[in-house]
Amino acid sequence: MNQLMLTLYLLTIFTPIASAQGKLEWSETKKLTIADFKGSPSDPSTEQTLVVSFGQDLNLEKSKISSLKTFNAQVTNYFSQDSSWIDRTDQSRLRYVITHFDINEWMARALRKRLNENRELVLRGEHQTILDEINNEFEKIKLAYDNESNYGNNPIGQMNWETRINEQLIALADYCKTCEPKGK
Repeated sequence: MNQLMLTLYLLTIFTPIASAQGKLEWSETKKLTIADFKGSPSDPSTEQTLVVSFGQDLNLEKSKISSLKTFNAQVTNYFSQDSSWIDRTDQSRLRYVITHFDINEWMARALRKRLNENRELVLRGEHQTILDEINNEFEKIKLAYDNESNYGNNPIGQMNWETRINEQLIALADYCKTCEPKGK
């Protein structure tokens, strides 16, 4: 059995808003396709099947957020096309990447929720603890997904995780990028 060689860069560091060129925002209606991968493998002689770059842009400049009702629009979950490459002959890798992108949206919504719940802390510019907590929590979630789904190769584990992720996205529906939390 060939050993799966996989490089997956899950850039969950929170960066200032940057240019949208080569970035695809997460969408409920438009999932990633093979054509969205524009990068090259780091070393074509390896047996790598995947190089993926995700990120979350965070725009919490005091001058721009003080009058906002929510911070939902200030967190953007994206896929970096130019830094991502996929073996086009292995369709299972696409499903795996889509699942990780969905986990990152779950993470973005959890972050939006916590930022909104801790408004005064955010307005004082003291939100780094929240970012660190979310990042730590989701590194464990991503590792559990990889282990329990065998990197997307275990169909039952994969389906279980897809269900779990969808449930979490629904539970955090008020915290989509364009949503207004109820009761606010």
